[in-house]
Amino acid sequence: MDSVSEIKARLPIEQLVGQYAQLQKKGRNLVCLCPFHQDSHPSLLVSPDKGIAYCFACQSGGDIFSFYQKIEGVDFPQALRDLAEKAGVTLEERPAADAPKKGEKERARECLQASLKFFQAQLAANNVAQEYLKKRAVPAEQIEEFQLGYAPDSFSATYEHLLKSGFSRKEILSAGMAVQRDLQEERMYDRFRHRLIFPIHDTQGQLVAFGGRTLGDDDAKYLNSNEGILYHKANVLFGFHQAKDTMRDKKSALVVEGYFDVLACHRVGVKNVVAASGTAFTEQHAKLLKRYCETVVLCLDQDRAGQDAAERAYHILTHEDLFVESIVLPTKDPAEMAESEPQALQEILQAGGMPYIDYVFEQMKVQNPQSAMERKKMTDMLISLLASMGNLLMRTEYTAKIAQELKLRFGMAEEAFRMSVDESVRSGSKPQRSPERTAPVTAVSPSAEIFSTSDITLGMFLIYPSLVSLLSELVRPEEEFGAALHTALSALGDRRGWTIADLELSEEFVQRAGILALYCEHHGFNDWSESMAVREIRKNCKQANHDMLKKKAYDITRKLLVARAAGQTVEEAELSVQYQQVLGLMQKAGQ
Repeated sequence: MDSVSEIKARLPIEQLVGQYAQLQKKGRNLVCLCPFHQDSHPSLLVSPDKGIAYCFACQSGGDIFSFYQKIEGVDFPQALRDLAEKAGVTLEERPAADAPKKGEKERARECLQASLKFFQAQLAANNVAQEYLKKRAVPAEQIEEFQLGYAPDSFSATYEHLLKSGFSRKEILSAGMAVQRDLQEERMYDRFRHRLIFPIHDTQGQLVAFGGRTLGDDDAKYLNSNEGILYHKANVLFGFHQAKDTMRDKKSALVVEGYFDVLACHRVGVKNVVAASGTAFTEQHAKLLKRYCETVVLCLDQDRAGQDAAERAYHILTHEDLFVESIVLPTKDPAEMAESEPQALQEILQAGGMPYIDYVFEQMKVQNPQSAMERKKMTDMLISLLASMGNLLMRTEYTAKIAQELKLRFGMAEEAFRMSVDESVRSGSKPQRSPERTAPVTAVSPSAEIFSTSDITLGMFLIYPSLVSLLSELVRPEEEFGAALHTALSALGDRRGWTIADLELSEEFVQRAGILALYCEHHGFNDWSESMAVREIRKNCKQANHDMLKKKAYDITRKLLVARAAGQTVEEAELSVQYQQVLGLMQKAGQ
């Protein structure tokens, strides 16, 4: 068995897709929200039998390799390496003479791994960093679990270590581990100096960057790796790979502000916790969380900046149809509370939050605005929060509830408030957008059907292999995939018990045939009785022949007119013969 087949055998498609989305059972298959477009209802169909995950709305997906390449943005060789590691398959080493040079991404990741080992060794030998961690109540087992390290107080210690480890100047720069202050100056400087180091991983747990907390008096308390070939901060949440299983189980995520906050929550037993990695909360962060949970609980600092960040995150999250709650701590943040009152922190976090919009309204009532201007600011903010809600039922219920309370407490007109919310929604009120760059997300628009009439008819034979004798009633398609599939089916003869894998098709067309069969199942063709299947296949053969021959007649007519206008008599005569032949086929087929 070759490596590709072995990986497919060991790594079921549903297991891979389940790492990115919440799967639901639907008959023999599974469905989930499609991660490739702005999906509001489960559109991605996952077939364990066929090893296919495909969305017919945005026409994305395929086998485990196609799915992984699309969602991670990698090429096939990288997908092969990554999935081999997941499946526990050892890839055959190429002879040294033929071995290609390692890709830039792979070398950058190896550079980060070498840096991490260096930082971990430095932490073990540095008393200042260890004392700081003790002061922050971070135990030894958590230092190991989160792979914390220390960047020495030196301008070039890390850079020189990486050079000695075999990395080039260009590779160290590409990995973001060094800075060249002036292009005219050859000297390189370490990016992280005298800082406690937090490794940052992607959704699959692969190292992509570092965050550093100063142990000195630097102006920047926290410093992150720069954006590069591995690290796109708008797409990464710190602690995500450690939290995703718990998020999926609880269907909720806790969002905190910093690295120490994540560690603090883990220490009190709350594992479904993440933090934005060196940036404000983004739309891509929300889409990432939506794959695993339905509720997001915000536990951010209670200063003005924290409140603004919470409001902004609320708009982004509700726009993705996630329910947003808020937790307010008696201290500045979870890290501070974990140092003094870990038990109380655990109780508060496990009790859960209150709906964010309820929290905001309660705060407004406490402030008790008196002037007309203050009340206008209050209602404007409430209208904005309500208008961001993507769920119509929830928005309607909350609008009615708040309108009633505004009337009772402040004597405001209910109807005017409701109309203002409706108008804000109609005018296209949008969540505040992140200035950070985010990965593009496909918006599904009306497009041509993914399969032709002939393709769909051939797909029926894939579902009803015992009726392949009826294939003689279908004119062989001319387009490449249909022609290849027709030929492969014809070659079966009287063979029984065959599957798609038995067809003489290229790897690409085998996958497309699997998607075609899934498409037919998705539309209920596999629920027919045998007599009904015979009737439907014959009817579709007739329709497919008609569509194909009609198109062919149209194409010949167009070419014939061009030849006639150009005075090309020989070509005109040949096309006339072809046209008569097509008409004859149409009459023979009973069209």
